[in-house]
Amino acid sequence: MAHFHWTADATQVGAVCERDFTVERQGQTIPGVVWHPPGAVGPQPLILMGHGGSGHKRSANMTRLGQIFAGEYGWWAAAIDGPVHGGRGPVTDPTDPAYRQMWQRPDVVQDMIDDWRTTLDALSALSAVDAARIGYWGVSMGTMFGLPYVASDPRVRVAVLGKAGMYGTSVQRSGIDIYFKAYASKVTVPVLFAMQWDDERFARDGQLELFDNLGSRDKRLHAYPGQHADNGPEAFEVEAAFLRRYLGDAAR
Repeated sequence: MAHFHWTADATQVGAVCERDFTVERQGQTIPGVVWHPPGAVGPQPLILMGHGGSGHKRSANMTRLGQIFAGEYGWWAAAIDGPVHGGRGPVTDPTDPAYRQMWQRPDVVQDMIDDWRTTLDALSALSAVDAARIGYWGVSMGTMFGLPYVASDPRVRVAVLGKAGMYGTSVQRSGIDIYFKAYASKVTVPVLFAMQWDDERFARDGQLELFDNLGSRDKRLHAYPGQHADNGPEAFEVEAAFLRRYLGDAAR
């Protein structure tokens, strides 16, 4: 049983409420945040969101997507800090030695899979969350941890992944290709895979290879010009709409 605690009152900004929580797993505290609509409208979908390397649960992308899901869709969205990030450590730059050391932990990927499982155990027990409509969004490090998680948790029905691949400097630093080889074919839910065509951290052919290795019969590739940190002008809206296609009321 997950030990779940609200650690702050909800703060409302416009049509979105934001609230901090923690989940405990094997003596470790997982800090998280949810975005949700202010009123009770019955059980709604939940999107789990994985931030990028050097980011945290309230990074700009997390907040923007939280506002789309909660403010525009009336859904719930949640993000947790990854290992050595945000409330769990000092990393604010992927060149930080602590980032490389994180990937050298023998169980780092399995630990994050278990962190997400425990978080979903707790959040899906809330009456406002529809446990049958769970999605995942995460690119870059959000895919490095999120792809193995999505492959491991059958409760996740649809995912947005990307900005990651089999080759590149980030692969050399993390060794994540071993996990992609083990888990990519086990991802069978619909996937939208986002990539930056000129990504300097993950080689283009390596990203295409990872996309090709996904086991999903329904998978879409969206590519935009630009480097790793760039995003297409409508990328977040397109990605949110993809999740809505499979989790919205019309898909029930």
